Amino acid sequence: MGSVDIIPGISGGTIAFITGIYNDLIKSIDRFSLKKLIKGKFKSFWSDINGPFVFSLFLGIITGIFFLSKILIYFFENHPISIFSFIFGIISATFFQFIRSIKNKKIDDYFYLGISLLISTSLTQINSLDVEPSYIYIFFSSMVAISAMILPGISGAMIFLILGIYDEILYLIQNSIKVLINFNIQEFFNIYSKIFCVALGITFGLKIFSKIVLWLFKNKRRKTLLILTGLIGGSLPKLWPLTECLNLDTLYSIILNKSFITCEIHEISESLFFILAGVILFLIFNRLKID
Repeated sequence: MGSVDIIPGISGGTIAFITGIYNDLIKSIDRFSLKKLIKGKFKSFWSDINGPFVFSLFLGIITGIFFLSKILIYFFENHPISIFSFIFGIISATFFQFIRSIKNKKIDDYFYLGISLLISTSLTQINSLDVEPSYIYIFFSSMVAISAMILPGISGAMIFLILGIYDEILYLIQNSIKVLINFNIQEFFNIYSKIFCVALGITFGLKIFSKIVLWLFKNKRRKTLLILTGLIGGSLPKLWPLTECLNLDTLYSIILNKSFITCEIHEISESLFFILAGVILFLIFNRLKID
């Protein structure tokens, strides 16, 4: 989750949904009690939040952010078709698997699915704002972004990008350790005061939003699953690996002017291979999860 959370267009919530830990994650967040922590009721606090699960997840997220994310960023910069195709294959397989798992579909089911698809797709098309990130703005941006980050299909990093502070967040991540090694009091205060605002925003966002999601799962489970499935599907256009040579504009051009696809043969074959690899990996993982 941590490694993909910093990539715009990919949601950590989707990864949690695919791996089957989404419900446990939301429950653990909702049961987090700052009051018990302050009063020193550590045993009760640890039990409430499912401590071993949260600790393992937190460790994995931190590892992903600081180590695995560098590998992902390398692939996005140097082998974009391969990595986008692979992720596109996994998310596509997830989307169709979830649709298939919802039995006895009715007309209104397709309405909720369609609306969530539209919302998710529209969010990926919004241009980023040009703002000066104040402490208050960073706080509210973090609160909104983390709320999106735990929703499958909506990328928290994409929300940071839209709100105009994605570069600032990357700067904080990359320099949080460096400033401790090469200690400078002014730089330390500048970075960690902003990190505090991010952490505060994340805490508020998670606490508020987890209650909403849990209520929806408890009272409107079917509709919630349909909406979450639509949000996953809506992220697919952003992940399409051949945006430069095979998109809606080129398809219109082919239909109207009878021109040809401008993709190179090796680009198409590379894309198809890694999409198939992503689908196969999902099917294998899904089979192991069921067993």
